[in-house]
Amino acid sequence: MLYMPQRLITSATDSEGMPVFMQDWFTGLIAERSDVIRATVTRYNTAVGVLTVSPYRNSLGMKQAYNLPWARVGGPLIDENVDPARRPQIVKDLIDQLPGNRSYFLTLSNESDFNAFCAAGFEGELEDNFIIPLEQATTWERGLSKMARRHLRRAREELTVSTLDPVEFVRHYGEHLSMRRRKPYAELSIARDLLVEATRRGQARVIAARRRDSVEIDAAVACLWDDSRYYYWMTTRRPPVSGRKSPHQGAVKLLLYAAIKHAHGKGLTFDFDGVPSPPVAQLYAGMGGTKSVRYKVRRETFCERFASLIRSPVKSALRDTIGQLIALKLN
Repeated sequence: MLYMPQRLITSATDSEGMPVFMQDWFTGLIAERSDVIRATVTRYNTAVGVLTVSPYRNSLGMKQAYNLPWARVGGPLIDENVDPARRPQIVKDLIDQLPGNRSYFLTLSNESDFNAFCAAGFEGELEDNFIIPLEQATTWERGLSKMARRHLRRAREELTVSTLDPVEFVRHYGEHLSMRRRKPYAELSIARDLLVEATRRGQARVIAARRRDSVEIDAAVACLWDDSRYYYWMTTRRPPVSGRKSPHQGAVKLLLYAAIKHAHGKGLTFDFDGVPSPPVAQLYAGMGGTKSVRYKVRRETFCERFASLIRSPVKSALRDTIGQLIALKLN
């Protein structure tokens, strides 16, 4: 069922030991600002399980659902007082409530839920991620690549690291996207409010790399954390502009280094929060990251699967045609 924005049930969403993206304040703030699909399991008129996803329609009008906006992982929330032996059945009941006329593309927070979704007919995929465990706090710097060391050395000479106001960070984030003629994948005002609230709760830090000569911001990152992990959540880098100095090559690396040190200082594992592309994977590995995984599941409608079968050959044909045209032009 489609629910209008509302505060999620707190009895099934204790924040202790839970990923920050699934904590009640985080999901509740999003649910207040956007439509959600929510499945609920109750026992004796008390909620014991909740599963919330975000509805969406693609360019063809097909119904889809994803993790909540700005939430990197999600999944079922089960009341901590529930007998562990009953948990699998509650998770199954939540999955069974998801509307069947919609395709789902979700990233789950743990292997147990991943296995439950796969057993319920979802297709599973392990996605690459990188982390720096707390137990590597004194050794991770040995894994820095030569390039990372060189960029860090030069960045320290030309840049300073300072805290940044959450509202100012999101403003820069939006401006930098606009300069690149891109749009955010979700409403930026929601990210801003999440970051402001996380900062108020002591679960966020925003830092910026500024030039020593002009104090201009070259890059900035926003990190969130929970009881066990410290997430590299959002990042922005100033685009090159004619007549101005290009952003420093080591700006993001300098901020990552500072964030990793801060995470370990708080006794937390640093989580690079997903790998969007091979070059980014190379960056994370060069910063001493250790390979990890994230749990992705999908369940597609017949129309979605049919459209995917057509979409892939079309994309391939377009890529080949464009490649041939470029080759002809170069020759």
